Amino acid sequence: MRTTALLIFLAAGAATASAYDLPSSTGTHRIGFSADNAVFNEYTREIDLEGNVKLEEFSAGDKPIKLIRARNLTVNMGSRTVVSPSDFVMDDEAGTAYGKSGVMNYGTESGRINNGRFSYKNFIFRGRVVEFDKAKYTYKKASITSCDEEPPHYRLRSSRIYLVPDRYFLAYNNVFFVGKIPVFYFPVVYKPMGGGTPFVTILRPGYDERNGFYLKSSFVYRVNRETKAKVYLDYFEKRGFGTGGELDFRRAEKNISNVSLYRIREYGTSKDRWGMSGGYWHMFNRFNESDPARYYSQGFFRLLSDPNVNNDFFRNNPFAVSPDEQASVAFTRNTNYTVTRLSAYGRETHTADYSAFKKANSSIPRLDFNTVPFRVLGLPVLNSFTGNFENARDEGNNYTQKRGQGVWTVSKSVPLARHVTLSPAVYYDQSVFISTSQGPVDTWTGRYGGAATLRYDRAWGSLDLGYAYRRRLRDNKLENASSAPDRGQETNSISSQLFVMPRFNTYFKLSSAYDLRNYYEATFTRRLSPVVAEFFHAPRPGLDLYVEDSYSFSEGNKSFVTQVNFGGGENYVGGGIANYSTDKRAWVVSNTFGFRPWRGSAWRAETVLRYRFYSRGGMRLGDLRFFEKGLTLYRDFHDFRTKWDLRERSGGVKEFFFFLSLKINEPARKDDLEEKSRQFWRPWRKEGEVRD
Repeated sequence: MRTTALLIFLAAGAATASAYDLPSSTGTHRIGFSADNAVFNEYTREIDLEGNVKLEEFSAGDKPIKLIRARNLTVNMGSRTVVSPSDFVMDDEAGTAYGKSGVMNYGTESGRINNGRFSYKNFIFRGRVVEFDKAKYTYKKASITSCDEEPPHYRLRSSRIYLVPDRYFLAYNNVFFVGKIPVFYFPVVYKPMGGGTPFVTILRPGYDERNGFYLKSSFVYRVNRETKAKVYLDYFEKRGFGTGGELDFRRAEKNISNVSLYRIREYGTSKDRWGMSGGYWHMFNRFNESDPARYYSQGFFRLLSDPNVNNDFFRNNPFAVSPDEQASVAFTRNTNYTVTRLSAYGRETHTADYSAFKKANSSIPRLDFNTVPFRVLGLPVLNSFTGNFENARDEGNNYTQKRGQGVWTVSKSVPLARHVTLSPAVYYDQSVFISTSQGPVDTWTGRYGGAATLRYDRAWGSLDLGYAYRRRLRDNKLENASSAPDRGQETNSISSQLFVMPRFNTYFKLSSAYDLRNYYEATFTRRLSPVVAEFFHAPRPGLDLYVEDSYSFSEGNKSFVTQVNFGGGENYVGGGIANYSTDKRAWVVSNTFGFRPWRGSAWRAETVLRYRFYSRGGMRLGDLRFFEKGLTLYRDFHDFRTKWDLRERSGGVKEFFFFLSLKINEPARKDDLEEKSRQFWRPWRKEGEVRD
C-alpha cells in the first residue's frame, strides 16, 4: 500500500516538532514525501522510504525548491539529512542532477553526490565526486560536454570544475578529447553562464609557406557590459612565439576606444617585430555651467616595426596589410554656430625595398574653424566661413611649411518656378604661405569666384545645369594674375548631371563638364570632360547589377567597372570586371561564390578568384595571372563548427588554416559590444571573427 506523509523541518533556531506532532506548514521551511512504503524509527528519528520515492523541499513561502526521485531514501530528522544508497534524480532551479548515491543536508542546503551527472542549460557536467552547497557545485575528476550522445562525441576532462549556476564555471587542468583521442591541453577554462559574451578559448591551427605550421590561440573575456579584453598567444614553427591583445571599451555617449597590439621576436633575430593600431573618441563634460559648447577629442593610429609585419602575420585584414604608418589626434569645440578643431596628423610610407619607413606628409599642428550659415544685417542671403592654418609637410618635400586659408561664401536658393530652383554662390578665398627659411618672403594669394546650379526636380529624378568660375590674384597684390601662364584662370566651366530613378530599385546617372578657359587653344573634344555614366538595377531580391563607364571623346575610354551579384546569404555568385586607361589592355576580374552543395548539406563553401589578363585585340587573350585565390569550407557538426581556409595571393602568401569553434563557446545571445566594435574599428572582419 502506498504511504504518503509530510515532515516539517522548521527554520533554524525554531523548536523541532516531535515525531507524531505535525504542526501547520504555513511559513516554514519543510519537505514532503511520498513512497510505496515508509518505516519510521522513533529512537533514531529516521524514516526509510522504499519504492517510487518522491521527496520535495519547499521554502517558507511554500515555493518548491528541490525534487528528488529515487528507489529508496533515508531521511534523518535529527540531522536533517537525506541519504540515497542507490540511483536518484534531483531537480531544482539550476537544472537536473543524476547520481549513483549521495547524501544531502537540508539544514545547510549542502551535500555530496557520487558519480554525479548534472544537466545545466546546454551543458552536461560529470564528476566522480560532486560536492554542493547554496552557492556552487564542485566536481572532482570531472568532465564537461554539450553533446547529448552517449558516449559523447567530445568532452573536456578536468581535474576539478567549479560551477556557480547563473554565473560561471571554472575548470582546471583540462584535456580536450574527441571520442577517446586527446587533442589539446588547456590549463584553465572559464565561462560566464549569465548573459553577455563568454570567456572563450579559440584555437586556430594552420600552415603557410613562410611561417610553417602555426597555432593561433585567442582568449576573449567580457570584463563588463562596456569592456572586452582579448589575449593572443601564437606559435609559429619557423618563426617562434607571438603575443598580443586587444581591448574594447564602448560607452556610446561618453567614450569609444580600441587598442590592438602584437609582437614577435623571430628565431635568429635580436629585434622584436610588432604592430599597434586603434583609436578613440571621447566626449568631455562642460567646463562650466555658462558654457553651452560641446567638447570632444578623437584619435587614430597604426604603428609598425617594419612595412611587412602585418602582411607576414595578419592575412585577412586588407587595411592592416597596408605598409603605411599613420597617426592623428584632434580636439574639437562645437557650438550651435561654430566648430573649432585643433589636430595633428602624420603618415609614413615604405621605402622601395620595404625595409624601412620614410616620412610622407604631416600636419602638426592644424587649426580649423567653420561656421554654420548665418545672416548679416538681415540681408536675405546666407554667409559661411571656413578657415585653417597648419604647419605642414607634403609628400616628396623635405621641409615643412606654415600655411593657412580662409574662404567666405555668400549663397542663396531661389525658386524660379514649380520644380525649378536656382542656387547661386560667390566666394573669396585667401591663402597665405609663411616663409620658414631665409630669402623667400611671406606670400598672400587671393582667389575669387562663384558657382550656380539650376535644378529641375521631378519625382522620376533631376537635371542639374551648373556653372563654376575661379580666378587667382597676383601674389601679395589685389590684381588679377593676367601675366601668369594660365592668366589666373583656374576654373571656368559649365557642367550637367542627369539623374533618373524611375523606381526604388533602379537609377541612371549621366554627367560631364565643358572647359571654357580661353588662355589656351583646344578642340571641342579636349575641352569636354570625360562623360561618366552610372547604372544600377536590382529587379528582385538577391539580384543586382552595377555598371560605370568613363569615356573621353579625345582619349578614348578612361575606365570601366561592372559588378553583378546574384543570390544572398549562403548561396550567391558575384562577378566584377574593371579596366583603366593607365593600362588599357589589362582587365581585372573578380569572382566570388558561396553555396551549399545540396539543400540540408552540412557543408558550405566560399571561394574568391581575382586575376588579371591582357587583351591582344578582339577575342585574343594574353597572359593570365592570378593575384588572389581562396577557398573556405564550413562544416557544422553535432557539437562544433569548423572552417577550413586556403588562400594564395601576391606577396608570397600561401596559407592554410583550420578553425574549430565548440558550440559550448557560443554566447547565449548576440554580443552587441563585439558587433559594434567590429563595425566601427574593423569592418573587414566577418561577423563572429575575433581577430585578424
